[in-house]
Amino acid sequence: MWCNVGFADVVRWDCKHWNLKFINFEIDTEKKVLRGWGANKDNSTFNESYSIISMDDEKVVVKQGSYPSWEWYYGTNQSAYVTSDSAWVHYDCKKVQGEITKKPKKKEPKQSPDNDKVVAASSGSGFFVTRAGHLVTNYHVIEECDAVKVNFNAKEIQADIIAIDKFNDLAIIKAKINPTKVFPVSERDVSLLQDIIVAGFPLGKRISALIKTHKGSVTGLAGIGDNYSNFQTDATINHGNSGGPILTQKGNVIGVAVQLIPPDKAQNIFFGVKSSTLTTFAKANKVNFLPPNTREMSNENLGELITEATVFLECWMTVAKIKQLIAQEENRKAFYSEHKQ
Repeated sequence: MWCNVGFADVVRWDCKHWNLKFINFEIDTEKKVLRGWGANKDNSTFNESYSIISMDDEKVVVKQGSYPSWEWYYGTNQSAYVTSDSAWVHYDCKKVQGEITKKPKKKEPKQSPDNDKVVAASSGSGFFVTRAGHLVTNYHVIEECDAVKVNFNAKEIQADIIAIDKFNDLAIIKAKINPTKVFPVSERDVSLLQDIIVAGFPLGKRISALIKTHKGSVTGLAGIGDNYSNFQTDATINHGNSGGPILTQKGNVIGVAVQLIPPDKAQNIFFGVKSSTLTTFAKANKVNFLPPNTREMSNENLGELITEATVFLECWMTVAKIKQLIAQEENRKAFYSEHKQ
């Protein structure tokens, strides 16, 4: 291993030893060799080379033939050479060529003390489908959340994730809430030009914390790429609407708000998940819906149903995770603006 140390191609020391006339050591960093040569007191000479096994900013470890590994310690003005059996042999040395410079260790990025803090990260919408507290929303609303909280009657109540459908972007969660009103779900899918209402919390709480609705019609019976689990609508769906109900004047949920085309790509193109897809997903997870209403509701009664059965959801996660997800190009979560700065 070569670490945290920089060398010239060749670094050489002239050394002295009481039992030798002279000795020189040289490190060839290109060939990864330690050479030693010199003369004994009887004028016989020697010249040896050792393959460098590893090197750091304190020593070189070498091995040659059947000899044990040797460690050669170096310094600016003196060095020591030691065998693996710890029998030290000392030399007085002076560096005469090349440089050894200790490279600064790569600084690890400082971890902010807030990185592990769990905070409110993004928002979405959801709606009650049982009086036991089951809610429907989008999978991407609750994806990666360390906690999902339901805002209900001015309280934040943590919910459990019951089931997810990543492909159709659906999720069922459950909170310890017994709502007075829940949405029935239509047994029939949408029809072309059918009038619909989208409910939810577009743009989070930046406009206000109150429920908002948009009216429109069904403009296509399939989603992107002819996905027949979805339908297209011109009723406005913004970030934060995700997971909210799409319903009829009878108060029956006919879809789940799921996706929008960015305004720079196209205008007034939005999508919902069909009620048949939602029903199949719910039945597979033993969640049963109320039977659909057969009569149209007054605007007043429909407004009460929408207000009491639609909820604002918050995804809580660590600051570190927020930064990671925001950096992803395909991220669909409605992160709060303070996290995007």
